[in-house]
Amino acid sequence: MNNVKKLLVPIDFSQESAKALRYAFSLAGEIDAEIIALHVVEDTIEDEGLLPVIFPPESWPFFDVQGSARPLDVLLRERALDLWHFIDQTIHAKSGVRIRRLVRLGKVGKEIAAAAREENIDLVVFELRKRFVFPGLATRKLFKMIEKLPYPVLLTPPLDDETPSRGRPVLAFPLIASENPA
Repeated sequence: MNNVKKLLVPIDFSQESAKALRYAFSLAGEIDAEIIALHVVEDTIEDEGLLPVIFPPESWPFFDVQGSARPLDVLLRERALDLWHFIDQTIHAKSGVRIRRLVRLGKVGKEIAAAAREENIDLVVFELRKRFVFPGLATRKLFKMIEKLPYPVLLTPPLDDETPSRGRPVLAFPLIASENPA
């Protein structure tokens, strides 16, 4: 672990990314590493699909009237301030750990890989999602993204209270070979 000097923590302002940030912060304090907190603003212009139909624009039900769109620089500045506030609220302790904040526009998987490449990242820290309607689907999506990353990934360990109960214990008895084969 002595050669790990930069940790990348993707932030989406969820409880899981807060847990990953806290874990990376404690790890960085022990190994004297720098944390790069990355927030990616999804670029959905090219493949919006059914999203405008499910969530109509602001001007709905008047479809021929254009809704007010925020300029891109304003959106990125707002997200940078949100990231700053999120990190400040998540990590209360002030220490010698250096945290850099990045806000990028694009697809999450591609931007994580690009930021890791540009910043010479040694380790990417993630937390598994547990809040979705279909948590297995979110986990599968994360694992697919991790497979495509050419960098080592650290998944935060589960806490004791997060370990699911397994129900009743199952008793297993060894199968004893009978002396009288049938």
